[in-house]
Amino acid sequence: MSVLRPTGLATAAVRSRPSALAGAFAAFVLVATVVTGSVSMTVSASSASTASTASTASTALSRVDPAVRDQLAELSDMGIGFCVMTVYLAVFVISQVMALAVAQRRRESALLRAIGAETGQIRRMVAVEALGTALAALPVGYGLGALLGRFWLRGLATRGMAPADISFRVGWQPLVAAGAVLVVCSQLGGLIAGWRASRTRPSAALAESSVQGGERVGAVRGVASLVALAGAVVLTVVAVAGSVENASQMIPLVLLCHLAAIGLAGPWIGRCVIALCARSRRAFGGVAGELAVAGTRARARRLSAAITPVALVTAFAVAELTTITGSRTDSPGEKWGTAFLTLVVVGFGGLVAANTLVMLALERLREFSLLRAVGAERWQVVRTVAAECAIVTLAGVGTGLAAGCAVMLPIGTRTGTPLSGVPVWAWLAVALGGAVLVGVSSGTPLLRMLRVRPMDGLTRRGN
Repeated sequence: MSVLRPTGLATAAVRSRPSALAGAFAAFVLVATVVTGSVSMTVSASSASTASTASTASTALSRVDPAVRDQLAELSDMGIGFCVMTVYLAVFVISQVMALAVAQRRRESALLRAIGAETGQIRRMVAVEALGTALAALPVGYGLGALLGRFWLRGLATRGMAPADISFRVGWQPLVAAGAVLVVCSQLGGLIAGWRASRTRPSAALAESSVQGGERVGAVRGVASLVALAGAVVLTVVAVAGSVENASQMIPLVLLCHLAAIGLAGPWIGRCVIALCARSRRAFGGVAGELAVAGTRARARRLSAAITPVALVTAFAVAELTTITGSRTDSPGEKWGTAFLTLVVVGFGGLVAANTLVMLALERLREFSLLRAVGAERWQVVRTVAAECAIVTLAGVGTGLAAGCAVMLPIGTRTGTPLSGVPVWAWLAVALGGAVLVGVSSGTPLLRMLRVRPMDGLTRRGN
């Protein structure tokens, strides 16, 4: 009975507010798509290699051609390497998204505690929600990943990076790999989010006027941030001291350590940026700037959920641009392959960042409705959000650029792709892209919320 009760709570929670886990569902779909596409590349290369070894007639030339064997080996290694990097990203991203999804229902969790729910039941409820969301996203991601892998392989074959007659195969391996990644990541994310939800005080259920994300940040989080930063420094030293190939492979892992440190230190980073912006709040638009600074200061902890994905996109964009501009290859196929992988990585991070920013914006319907109810005009709300977007952009893009430079300055020099090779327009494009990402992701749901009457927005519980 104790097992069934958390399952029933999870089912009831999702049915009552299906939009609460919509962001987590989108993140799971993205992870499953990239994992399926990557593993399908390895499966296709392995199938082609097996077929060429077993054949004796028409493909005899392919069997002995070392160039074909090298292409298939590189194709398989590419799929494995990209899959491993995606798993690193998935653990980091899904834990963030699940924590945000559960934190947005803080009052519901507190109310369950108030009526007698135990902490173990809350944790199991979150774990069941995470697992159900992951399993629902698996078939969608598998289908999209098959399309991604087919396009990827066809592009490589057209440009001579893969055998022209290679057949694309999906099979059961990508489904199992994607399912395993989603289950593990969902339970890790659910474990972290459930632990925080189970610590919610029952009295918080009655604190309707409390600001979401204004909770005090503990010292453990600060220590964990320093540990992650120290880990990044150690990995950087190891990468620089090792071979060029090993250094290139360690770039994503070192980046993730820096991003973990940024995510954990997000509230303090946000407060520092807010303090800088507070002195020039008149430049943000007078009253709108005052409201933006006050709102972001009160929601400093939640602000870290917005800073981290923007920093992720920016840092990986810097790393990939450094690799592309510093590469001395003249092969169109290799350039296309590198550019495609860059678009997939940055696109994956960009979609996750947009998803997170939309989730953060939609939870503020009650706040914006209250501002309009006391006399604020729509354009004043828009200016307030625009000023907040400037703060988030400065914090997210700034820390992302710092992380990217901290990784690529020493490791890029080791791999022959120094930061000095990145043109000025590329830096400006990364900064502008981050600003556009924050503005569009925060502004689009705002337009929807401004259509809601203030009194209706004050009485709504969900998004």
